[in-house]
Amino acid sequence: MATALSAPVREFLEKPNFAVLVTRSRANRIQATPVWFVLSDGRVLVNTSKGRTKLRNMQQNPDVVLAIVDKDNPYHYVQIHGKAAVFDAENGARDINRLSQRYTGKPYGYPGGDRPENRVSIYIEPERVTGM
Repeated sequence: MATALSAPVREFLEKPNFAVLVTRSRANRIQATPVWFVLSDGRVLVNTSKGRTKLRNMQQNPDVVLAIVDKDNPYHYVQIHGKAAVFDAENGARDINRLSQRYTGKPYGYPGGDRPENRVSIYIEPERVTGM
């Protein structure tokens, strides 16, 4: 069941801190990946490319954890347990540009042969939120 984010948590998540996204494979292996994120209608939006392990893991098992640490104070953090609820390939290129603007101030550059049509946005519904 989705949970509403409190005002202090929403305020914290408005800062462009990096998140670590934790997923679990079908073989029960844990993967942790730093990701950009943004709040979108009470959900956490992340983005990746088709073929990535984290995407495959979330498609097979939607349970995820996000750990977001304040870059200015590493003892200040929010941890979100939730579900990858929506996979949106149609708006993936738009959303990676939105995230790139948030974190770098410029459009996404598609490094390493990545292409706009490969991008997928994932909306994570928070179920439990903890933090300091």
